[in-house]
Amino acid sequence: MDGPPRRLLLLLALAATTSGCATPVRIERLEAELRDQQDQLATQARALESLQNERDALRHQRDELLRKANSIVRPEQADLLARVEQLAINPWLTGGRDTDRQPGDDELVVMIQPRDGDGEPVKLPGTLQIRLTDPAAPADSRQLGTWDFTSEDCRKRWLASMLSRGFLFKLPWQTPPTHKRLLLHARFDTTDGRRFDADALIQVAPPSDPPREPVQTAKESSDGG
Repeated sequence: MDGPPRRLLLLLALAATTSGCATPVRIERLEAELRDQQDQLATQARALESLQNERDALRHQRDELLRKANSIVRPEQADLLARVEQLAINPWLTGGRDTDRQPGDDELVVMIQPRDGDGEPVKLPGTLQIRLTDPAAPADSRQLGTWDFTSEDCRKRWLASMLSRGFLFKLPWQTPPTHKRLLLHARFDTTDGRRFDADALIQVAPPSDPPREPVQTAKESSDGG
């Protein structure tokens, strides 16, 4: 291997030769010492590279955490995040809704409430998923609908009235139900990485098929004619 250590060895060997004290054994010993030093330098270089890579990875993780914290969790939201302890589905403002005055409900109305330790609703930033299933249906057709909402979607649907407070959603049927008793599931993911779930059994009026004209038999037709 070329480089300063190799040149140093050659100079030492040359000096030993000119002084008359160089021997093959001495030169081999010097070469062995040089190889040991080169191996040590290579090992140290690999260890240094590994430490630098680990440092860069930690810096990247730190920068990502700071970026998310600055862009998602604002200072005024930190207290709200700390207060919330559970997720609830308001039973009084959740259920089927008839919009066309025809038999059966046409949509699902759901109020979701993140609550603190005292049971008070909190306007907490986060993403929401609502799932509706029919426990009485066959296994392959129980899923009736899934709705996903961003943090901004939830913010726009916050309702604060004299009766109640919470995120209020009006959801047209994705698959119209055929049974009255349905299972509603809500999953809320907060911006600080926590997840809250809530379930509720609800009552709806399944949409009815339009009334059919009675089928007239041949005998009824002849009697009438």
